[in-house]
Amino acid sequence: AQLPADDLVEVGSEGVVTSWSWNQVPRLGQPFDRPFAWALVQLDGADTALLHALDAPADQITTGMRVRIRWADETTGYIKDIACFEAIND
Repeated sequence: AQLPADDLVEVGSEGVVTSWSWNQVPRLGQPFDRPFAWALVQLDGADTALLHALDAPADQITTGMRVRIRWADETTGYIKDIACFEAIND
């Protein structure tokens, strides 16, 4: 059953990369001033993926890899509370 769009569902702080693209030349205002990946990450417990920055070397990124949220130093309750995603190397 599909939930109404106004229902909140708790999801995890870890998930899986479902797709990604390398950003060799970041633009002003993007999360990093060095090469990084944009990734679709499906958080544990979520039905869909979230687009956000992934801080990992290009040769270590794979579809299906496990990642976790790297939280911003200060959080305010908005999407920018997520600084980026990073690989789980457990």
